[in-house]
Amino acid sequence: MAHAAWRTAIAGFLILLATCSEGSAAYVGDRYFPSTLATTVPTAADFYNPPYFVRLPDTATTPTTHEIDIPTTYSRLVTKDLAVFFTETFRILDDANRGTRTGFEDFVIGAQYQLYTNPEHQFVFTVGGTAAIGGTGSPQVASSFSTLTPTIYIGKGFGDLPDSLAWLRPLTISATVAVAVPTDSVTLTSLGTTNIPRADIGAFTSPTTLLTGPTTLSETINPKILQLGFALEYSLVTNSYTGANRTGTRYPEGWVPLIEFTTATPLNGPLVGRTTGTVNPGFIWVSRYLQVGVEAIVPMDAHSGRDVGARAQAHLYLPAIFPDFYAKPVFGD
Repeated sequence: MAHAAWRTAIAGFLILLATCSEGSAAYVGDRYFPSTLATTVPTAADFYNPPYFVRLPDTATTPTTHEIDIPTTYSRLVTKDLAVFFTETFRILDDANRGTRTGFEDFVIGAQYQLYTNPEHQFVFTVGGTAAIGGTGSPQVASSFSTLTPTIYIGKGFGDLPDSLAWLRPLTISATVAVAVPTDSVTLTSLGTTNIPRADIGAFTSPTTLLTGPTTLSETINPKILQLGFALEYSLVTNSYTGANRTGTRYPEGWVPLIEFTTATPLNGPLVGRTTGTVNPGFIWVSRYLQVGVEAIVPMDAHSGRDVGARAQAHLYLPAIFPDFYAKPVFGD
């Protein structure tokens, strides 16, 4: 009942935001920053990602865990530089010990603020982060504690390079630096309950057991996690316009081959310092109303996974689809 009430309240808030919204395309000067799949783009914007598919590599644990995620995200511009976003993920887990478990992950609220933008040099510096609210998901797949993740986002296009390096002008890079901080440093569970090692949220079962009379508990360390992301793109996007002779609203069209890298390193706990991560090659097709992206998910080493996963995502530009409904930010023009 509490979970249903929480989602009802969030839905009402989203409707309120949508009635007074505006989007801006993710341009910094003449450079368009498409929404990346494995990392978070540094530009604040109005968008909606309908439920999409993520099949993660099988874990390196014994027995191995198979995971499929189906996330959905809605983002709103509060001002022209500040966006808030909400993510809900349906998760499917399967392993030999516990069978198949399904349910919603903890609800995630996030924000991005474009602190500095240099259109001439196609550079943007953004601050923000996310909060995964503990107890809002299904107990069989979600955490009882919350995780706060302050994040720095950086983006740079290379359209300002001289003519001698014109072939490098389509390059775009973006990067994120974050630390995931759990609100509970340890979790106590019955010895019969096994926590799945997950580098992204930091659940690592310690060998420590605590005897408490007739009940034996397992102590799980919830470490802080350093999360790094990097995206390298070669933008083949061109600018089009809704009116003749380059008039009206500008919008992007074209292909963006890219490769993304993500890593996670525990800062404390039994696996402190062990970095795991993925390499994510793929491409994005960008149009006036939406973009579609596909990537492979390749583990960086044996600790990061046992096979290759994949993700496919549609990303809708709400201001282009509903130009009257999304006429302006919640505050300001």
